[in-house]
Amino acid sequence: MTRAACLLGLIALAILMLIEVRLDGATATIFSFVGIPALAVAVGLYLLHRWRAGAFHFTGASRPPTS
Repeated sequence: MTRAACLLGLIALAILMLIEVRLDGATATIFSFVGIPALAVAVGLYLLHRWRAGAFHFTGASRPPTS
């Protein structure tokens, strides 16, 4: 799941670099319809992975107890 999130994030960054090279409407459209959704799915997958790993808990402490 983390690898898929990294891959989607890299796809979004590659499209963003394409925008820096070719600044026209076509690359902006590609980023709007491919890059931003890829980045959103990447962040969602990463948060889901961290949630399943137990990173988000409601004990009030910043880390789970180690005892």
